[in-house]
Amino acid sequence: MSISARNWAWDVRWKDKGEGSSPMKEKITLLCLAEHENPEYGCAFPSHVTIADRTGQSVRTVQTHIKTLVERKVVTIEKRRSVHGKWLRNVYLLDVPDSYRAKDPEWMRWNE
Repeated sequence: MSISARNWAWDVRWKDKGEGSSPMKEKITLLCLAEHENPEYGCAFPSHVTIADRTGQSVRTVQTHIKTLVERKVVTIEKRRSVHGKWLRNVYLLDVPDSYRAKDPEWMRWNE
């Protein structure tokens, strides 16, 4: 867990674009990703099923919310392959500002 990612996720604000989706529902998905961010690796890699279980949403809803978070440029998805070419789980990079990272000793320990 990354304290800087969690604090940033709570502070993220955006206006609902009238897409019929509540920003709070997307925020809970973002908070879950932030809880899973590993400071050593600088990313989060929970499965859609894990996010759905932890947030009480369906997998399809989680996928929709992640797509929206990517469109709003708060999350970037990286697709990674194993050394044998097999697709691995998605890796999520959170767009946490340096001002939050600088206040996170665990992040700074791994990323100096």
